[in-house]
Amino acid sequence: MREADMSGEALARSVNRAAAENKRVLRYNRKSVAGWLAGSRPPAPVPALVAEILSRRLGRRVSVQETGLARVPDEPADALRAAGGSGRDALATLTAADTGPETRAAFRALPFRPNSAPPVWTEAEPRPTGGDWRLGPGDLAALTHTTTYYAETMDTYGGAHGRTALATYLATDGAAFLAARTDRRTHALLLGKLSRLTHLLARMSADCRHDGAAQQYFHVAAQLAVEAGDRTQYAIALRALSAQSGQLGHRNTAIARAAWSAAPQDAPPPIRAYLMSHLAVVHAMAGDERRSLAALSDAMALHDGENGPSAPFSGYPMAALHYQRGHVHQSLGDFAAAGQALAASLRHRPPSAHRARALTLARLGEVHLREGRLDRACASVHQLLDHYGRIRCPRTADRLDDLRIRLLPYARRPAARSALGRLDGYTRYQNPPERLAV
Repeated sequence: MREADMSGEALARSVNRAAAENKRVLRYNRKSVAGWLAGSRPPAPVPALVAEILSRRLGRRVSVQETGLARVPDEPADALRAAGGSGRDALATLTAADTGPETRAAFRALPFRPNSAPPVWTEAEPRPTGGDWRLGPGDLAALTHTTTYYAETMDTYGGAHGRTALATYLATDGAAFLAARTDRRTHALLLGKLSRLTHLLARMSADCRHDGAAQQYFHVAAQLAVEAGDRTQYAIALRALSAQSGQLGHRNTAIARAAWSAAPQDAPPPIRAYLMSHLAVVHAMAGDERRSLAALSDAMALHDGENGPSAPFSGYPMAALHYQRGHVHQSLGDFAAAGQALAASLRHRPPSAHRARALTLARLGEVHLREGRLDRACASVHQLLDHYGRIRCPRTADRLDDLRIRLLPYARRPAARSALGRLDGYTRYQNPPERLAV
């Protein structure tokens, strides 16, 4: 604190602000900080927030352990760094903390760290271990099936369904696969599949508002892709990191550009469209209309309307591309075009895609309100709630809260009163306690 030139009051205010960035309400003051200095240890996520605040203030990394506030000695504030850059070891550290009864609360409360850089691409040779048993083709097929299962579960029912089960699977079966005897080619395939599963776990964690945990899992997914020699999967991981950063209000075009640059020229066109459409969103959020619309045009051309069924991580649904198009136009203030794009996204979504349809309808409701079309906005809210009743997705609950705030000025209008009544009922009773949603 002396090095950072921060008083107890200043640190307390900073902790409260940092918690608000992560959708948490804390009310610490200088007396609280005095207690920490005297030896008391605050609950998670305060130690990680203090480490992040001091890191930003000092311009260098300050670990949770260095604050002296950590209750758990091995709390993984940066597992990949602690593992010396080994994706395998970092994954073991994260999943152990995520599933351990004494560590999971602190781990899941870790804050997102905007200045934490993802792994850099390097050419690496897979290094299989000489285990006591040999990995068979059925094991790789099972990993592919598991990836499809969890991807479909999340897209249908939200990230809070099965998140801990996936973490446990990676901590047990995943660790056993990595310790098996394989040749280099098979080991590379294994690393790539585990990178995809770790990526899904990161997305599910972000859905549950475990933002720091999600960021670390994305980093590990990227590192596993590096170790597998899979540039396409590495680019996908960077794109996801950039999207998470933007959702949390941190604009960073560098990672989005790095994701596009990392993809090989022979990457599937839908994947290249997936990367380029995100670059369009990033430029739009930065107010760069020319670059944003040019990138969006390129993404549409790369995709070329391809909308056939595809396995996770190999395609890009047309509905998702239209959603990104709507995001671009909304960010640029063209609400009519945004509404058309989001309506097109809904037309392409399968009826069972409850999470995706809920997120799309939430954005469409916002767009209609910005256009002054209250009745259409309320109709979108009712449709949204029909899907929301089927999912467990705390991140989507945030979108409901935003819609509720936007509708409050119209509370005397019958359509708004009806929508607000349903919103209040769902936000109050739909989501289970936090301990059950993970």
